[in-house]
Amino acid sequence: MLLLKPSPVKLEVTSKLASAAADFFYLLERGYGRKAALDLVTSRWGLSKLERAALYRCVFDSKTSIQRASKILAKPPEKLAIDGFNVLSTVRSALIGGSLLLATDNLVRDLSASVRRVAVDRTLAAALTVLLSTLSRLNVKEIVAVFDAQVSRSGDFARVVRGLLPSYVEHCEVLVSSRADNSLLALSKSYPVASSDSVLADRVEAIFDAGGLVSSLIAAENVINFKRLLEVEVERVAACLAERVRAVAAQNGGKSGRA
Repeated sequence: MLLLKPSPVKLEVTSKLASAAADFFYLLERGYGRKAALDLVTSRWGLSKLERAALYRCVFDSKTSIQRASKILAKPPEKLAIDGFNVLSTVRSALIGGSLLLATDNLVRDLSASVRRVAVDRTLAAALTVLLSTLSRLNVKEIVAVFDAQVSRSGDFARVVRGLLPSYVEHCEVLVSSRADNSLLALSKSYPVASSDSVLADRVEAIFDAGGLVSSLIAAENVINFKRLLEVEVERVAACLAERVRAVAAQNGGKSGRA
């Protein structure tokens, strides 16, 4: 049976979304919990499910963003542990024309998980080939790929990966794990980790954003710079508030003079 190509997940960047992002960031900076802050902002701005997911995946408090960004490697490492479905989902989104988001922590993420489950299909296999060929050209020589056993047909896909990897790297291993995050955390003691997963990003020692790099190479036009979007909106709001403060001060000063 012919498998249809999944439709791309597209995010429209609007002034409403920018304002919601600035509000969400402000609440996080003030110490609000992520869920409480996101619920409040979603209600205030009437965000769609996709817009809410974009904020959740892209906007973090400054401390978290700085800590994660400091772990991101500028150059490709010679050996790498790959969060298989996480990275391939991002590359697949790039291949089919979906929106990609550069988050405040400098990691590139896609939005496909917000509307559908990970599916093992031809587009995922195409993403795998693109990823491996790119990593090979970047002189990555050793790869340990970890796949979540809870994803349907993950074992079948892992066998495909085992067959392909030796053609691209000198040393390779493929794991199918019921606790993929724990497996990657254990590997992170010896390997930089390729993943945009927030839990992993907070806990591993070094990150290489393989999915973001490959996606930016093949679909740079689809990368939405959420980090810059937020910076511009925060600057606009700050300028607006400063102007209002000056106006109030001027009005109060005038009244004091007349008294």
